[in-house]
Amino acid sequence: MNCKSFVACLAILGCVSVNSLSVQAQEKPEPKVEESRDNMRDLELGSRAPAKFQRPEAGLKDWSKRGLKAPSKEAQWVKINNKYVMVQTTNGQITEIVPARK
Repeated sequence: MNCKSFVACLAILGCVSVNSLSVQAQEKPEPKVEESRDNMRDLELGSRAPAKFQRPEAGLKDWSKRGLKAPSKEAQWVKINNKYVMVQTTNGQITEIVPARK
């Protein structure tokens, strides 16, 4: 192998290795937008409560001790932030909102 061929092979090898290094560089991950913990919004009568408040385990069992009236059929009282909210278990509709007493 003559000197010119050897130098040409080294030059090609160097170009290929430099190009492969740039391809292997890790890109900086894009920042993620995180949702709020409960994905809550302002509660309004007639709007839908988040699905987790429609589940039976979210319902307040001691609603009478908290000064709340008996929930209507297929509804339950839940505490969302600083409010007691009556939620229909069938469709999640909010039928009543009462401020929580401290």
